[in-house]
This record gives sequence, C-alpha cells and structure tokens, in this order.
Amino acid sequence: MNKRFYDFGEYRLDTHNQRLLHRSGETITLTLKEFELLFALVTRAGDVVSKDALLDAVWKDVAVAEETLTRNISWLRKKLGAAEGSGNFIETIPKRGYRFTAQVTTSDAPEIIVEEQTVQRIRIEETIAISEPPALTDNLNLDDRPPVKQLPSPVAASSFGWKLRLAIALGVIAIVVAGFAVLNSYLRRPATKAILVNRVAPFSGLPGREDMPAFSPDGKQIVFAWNGGEDGDNFDIYVKIIGAGDPVRLTSDARDDVYPRFSPDNRFIAFVRNLKESGGEVILIPALGGAERRVCGLFSGNYSITFSPDGRLLAVIDAEPSGVNEFAVHTVNLQTGEKRRVTAPAEFRGETTPRFSPDGKYIAFVRIAPDASQDLFVVEATGGAARQLTFDRKTIHNLAWEADGQSIVFTSLRGNVASLWRIASAGGEPEMIATSGKNITNLSSAPDGKTIAYVEMESQKASIWRVASGEPPRKFIRSLGADQSPQFSADGKHIVFMSDRTGAYEIWLADADGKNQRQLTFAANQASSPRFSPDGKFVVYYAQNGQRSDIFIVPTEVGEPRLLSDAAERKLYPSWSADGKWIYFTSNRTGDWQLWKIPADASGEAVQITWRGAHQAQPAPDGKTIYYSKENAAGLWRVPVNGGDELPVAELSDAGLSNSWSVTSAGIYFIARAEQPPYKTKFYDFSTAQTKETLGVDKLPPRLFAGFSASADGKTFLYALFDQNASSIMLAEVSN
Repeated sequence: MNKRFYDFGEYRLDTHNQRLLHRSGETITLTLKEFELLFALVTRAGDVVSKDALLDAVWKDVAVAEETLTRNISWLRKKLGAAEGSGNFIETIPKRGYRFTAQVTTSDAPEIIVEEQTVQRIRIEETIAISEPPALTDNLNLDDRPPVKQLPSPVAASSFGWKLRLAIALGVIAIVVAGFAVLNSYLRRPATKAILVNRVAPFSGLPGREDMPAFSPDGKQIVFAWNGGEDGDNFDIYVKIIGAGDPVRLTSDARDDVYPRFSPDNRFIAFVRNLKESGGEVILIPALGGAERRVCGLFSGNYSITFSPDGRLLAVIDAEPSGVNEFAVHTVNLQTGEKRRVTAPAEFRGETTPRFSPDGKYIAFVRIAPDASQDLFVVEATGGAARQLTFDRKTIHNLAWEADGQSIVFTSLRGNVASLWRIASAGGEPEMIATSGKNITNLSSAPDGKTIAYVEMESQKASIWRVASGEPPRKFIRSLGADQSPQFSADGKHIVFMSDRTGAYEIWLADADGKNQRQLTFAANQASSPRFSPDGKFVVYYAQNGQRSDIFIVPTEVGEPRLLSDAAERKLYPSWSADGKWIYFTSNRTGDWQLWKIPADASGEAVQITWRGAHQAQPAPDGKTIYYSKENAAGLWRVPVNGGDELPVAELSDAGLSNSWSVTSAGIYFIARAEQPPYKTKFYDFSTAQTKETLGVDKLPPRLFAGFSASADGKTFLYALFDQNASSIMLAEVSN
C-alpha cells in the first residue's frame, strides 16, 4: 500500500498511522483532534484557514465552542514546540483564523506488508525407567488413574537433555505468546476521546461562591457550601431541591463549614468544620436541620470526606497525632469516632479527596508527590497496596465514582485547563468530558449516573484597570479569561500584559488605549510578569514549567521567544537594566531567594547581587542602583547594580505590597500598605527623596504577579483587579 507523508522542518506527519508525528527518530503522539487539526493546516500551508473552516473540518457535525478550537491549537503548538523549547509553526491571524507558516513537502512511499503464519507442531515424549512398580495405598482410587502406556524398554539415559529441550520449547512458546499479547494490547489501546454533555445549566444561580456539591441518595437534592453572596467571607452548609425552591441553610458557625455529604439513608449530612490553626472536626447534622453532633477531630482542616455505602464509616484525610506521617486516607467509625489508617504514603507529600466505591470495597483518592504533582489511585477499603490509575502528574481537584462502579470521573489540569475526565476503575486511557466551562473544580455524580454536578470557578478572573488624575477608575482591558500584570512601554505607546484567554497564560501586546490587542507567545507554558526593554523592541518574561521556571525574551514585532538560561532552578520577576544589556531576576538556586543578573544576549553566566534575600527588583533610571522588595516584608531596599551594601530605604517603609510598585524616570509610585481600603498610591521623588500621596484605590492587585505600572509622566496607572470572587454549581447530563 502507499503511505503519504507531510514533511516540515524536522517533523514528518504520517497520515497512514494517524496521530503519529515523527521528529528525528522521536515519535510524538497526537490525539485524534490534534491530528485532524494539524492535517487541515498542513494541507493548506501558507494559506489563512478560517476558524469556521477548521471547526467544520475537525468537529464536523458536533457543535463546539470556539474556545475548543483555541485550546486544541494551544495544545498542538505545545507539542510542536516541545522538542525545541519554543517552536511555533501556527500563526494566529487576528479576526480571521490560523496559518501554517512552515514550508511543507509531501512524499509517497510504498509499504510492503508481509504476513507470515507459522504453524508448528511440537511433540514431546518422555522416556521413564521403572525398576519396580509403585506401591499402592488404600486411598488411591484406581479408576481415577490415567491410563499408563507400556514402554518397550527402560532407558537409562540422563534426563538432563530432554528437560533442557522441554524448557527451551516452552520458553519459545511463552515469549511468542507474551509478545503477541503485548502487541495486541498496544494495537487495541483505546485513544483519548471526548464525551459530550447535554443540557448544561446552573444549579441555583446564587451570587458569590457556591461550591462542593453532593447529591442526595435519591438524586433529588444537592447539599453544598455557600458564602452567602458576593461580599460573603464565610462558608455555611445549604441544601436545595434540584429545579425548585430556595436553598435551606443548615449551619451558621463563624468558621468555614465545608465538604458536606449526605448519609446513605438520606437522614444526615456530614461536613468538615475548619478550625484553621487547630485543624478541623467532622460534624453530623440532620438533613432537615437540627442539633449538631461532633464525630471526631482532624489534624487536617480542609479535606473532603465520604460515607461508606452502609453508612457505618467515613473516609477522611488525616495525619498521625505526632505529625510525623503525612496526611493519608483514614476511615472513621461513626459510632465510636475511632480512626484507622488505610494508606501509608511515606514517600509522598500526602493524599486528598477519598471516595468510597458504590459497593464499598474500594476507596479512590488523589496522591500528592514530593514535587506537588498529583495522580489518581485506588486502594481496598480495608487497606493494602494502592493501585495507580493516572500517570499525568497533573493537579486533580476532585473525583467521583459513577453509579456502576466501573468508572471514575475527575477534574484535572491534563490540558493546562481544569476540565472533566473519565477513567475506568480498572485503569486505562482517560476520556475527556467536553463541557463549555473553564476552571472546573469540585464535582459529584448522581446516583443514577446520568447527571453530574460540577463547579465553575471564576475567582481567578481578573481585568486590567486604568486610573488617572481627576478620573474615576475604569475597566481597561478585559476578556473571557484573566488579564494581569500590565506594564507601559518607556515611550508610553504600548502596553504588555499576560492573559489566559486562550487556555493558558500567554504574553499579549496592545496599544496605549487598549486597542489592537495581539498575542506574542504561543507556548502554553504559563508565561508571567512581562516587562518591556528600554527601547520597547523586546519583552522579557518568565514561564512556569512544573517545579521550575525559565526566563524568555520575545520580540514585540516578529520572532520567536528565546530561552535566556536553561539552569534548572526557579527564576522569577525578570526586568531590564537601564541600558538594556542585563536582565535582573530573583532565583532560588542557592537555596533561598536572591537577586541575580545575566547578560541579555546570554553571553555570560548569571551573577549574584544580593545575599540577604530579595523578591522583585526594578532598576533605577540612573543605571547605578536597583530597588527591590523582600517576600513577606514591608518596605523597599536598594543595592548597587554590581552588588554591595543592601540598604532599606526609610521613605519606602510602607511600599512593596503585593508587587504593587513601579519605577519611573522621576521616582517610584507604589500602593502603600494599609489594614483596609482605601489604599493610598504614593510617589517617592528621586530628586528630593521625599514621599507624597497621589490618589487612592479600593482594592489591591493580585499578589502573585507583578501587577502595577505607572506611565512615564506619573499621570496614569494600570493595575489588575479580580472582577468577582464567584463560583457556580452546574448540572449536566453525561452521554455514555
């Protein structure tokens, strides 16, 4: 038969063996949709392919959101660039579609398939020498004996030869059978496929944060935790009939009540009360409300629980009283409060989210490795060795058994976005459950297995705000994702920021008025905290990859990101020197966080500047001094660019809050530390070494990223704010 190949760069796409992409002897496996998407682009290389055309080609008669296309493009770009560090063959054409930019050549190659069948009959004869007949006992039933063949004559030869021949023959047979089984298993291994959901709808539509849903045994109600509204700061337990009525409040404690679960007889609800510093406790309350009963205390205060099907036990996560052992799965006797340890994750960081199987024989849970990666495991409810189901090393938020006990549904970051997956409880390849939601966390499966409830988190959605003298703050840049970490260019004509609107945090560029937004990076590797070079031609940023983070430089016009250093340690918050020749950053390569610098052209090694701790740094315009903050410490410090005295700046003792400070040519603008709003924006004048107030803001930018920027003239400020602290419980029907 003929095989057609598409070659581009160092890659070869094999259209006969779908989902295989070859690169220099390495095989990169693609999902079916990734293959179809790449095939559609490769066969029209150089042309702009509209989004509608790609949706029609890949998803055909299935109605999916445009976000699905964007997410698959992001995953495909990551796989194409995985071997090279930052490859990008797929160009985004704003408002039009995508274009495959590499030159593609095709070739046909004949493949001769030879099928050989060998039938071999192996005859083994054993010759035995008998000097006298065996003695018979009274217990021997002669009728049950196999017939004995009379041999012509005894043979006195050694038995070593026939035993060796027998062993070789059996070994050959075993190898052939085992090889066939492995090959057959590989060829029949199911591919990752998507499962569609129907009739997705909000459960209640309540404002604020509703979370941690659990179905009642009859499937007619859901118990959940709710903070009471947009301004609520405390979780209590509520129960509501699906499709009717208002939620009924069951608890009103000043501490958070979380992770409620119905008892199998529908009479009680168990939940965890988070006691914060002192751990937590398991509480039992009647399903219609009433007096609470304490079941047991927990050294862990914020982990979910589950009932055994007979209602006698709860599975919880707890640690030993000594605190030596990590958090592990335990069972609790509801009558006595006695706890028994089920798992022993000595070599792991801990475990979370235990769930009894419908028959009560097993407990599924999430195990956390020392590097914080997570996978799904199953263990017998009585204890023993745990069996691993997933091998992705990705964050898993929650899980639930399906009604038949044959499958487990879980939420995972397998695709860089939290989504729903299903896996057989016996193991195998997970199947994606296609939903329209993002940042999906806690979930529950209805007793009939036809409906799932899951939570869509919106608490990480942020927008970029603009505030200027004499003007009220206004939302400046917003999208369906989170937009954060803005910075003005030195000439004030452009803005760079990070956004996860395409599924993962990437670097984006916009004009000073917020228009003409365009994407600079496409690696889907959580790019963060971008900063302009002094001439505005480049942007430096760091990208998270598991437990390490690296610094990249990308042109603002046309070009690919360039890795600045491949050292394995974490590197955060890069910024440019005043002359653009150096990149400053903080790193933990010595075991604690310090300030370093490295040539922007990567012509030399990194040089350590501070020795007493550093968090985020920005150079002064004189090119002689660097200002920096320290983690969990008030104030700003300064140090010469080549190292030296590390001195606090007395006038900046209330600065450094949440990375909310910005260095300009005239001075430093910062949001001052305060116990409550309004928060004052202040200005430290380089020429006078004096500080004065400018204007106020009601909320603080997110703490995690560099999130505050002042224009060169100090008249305009940009900062990110969370739009809302909300989450919604969604109901969906799952097709089998």
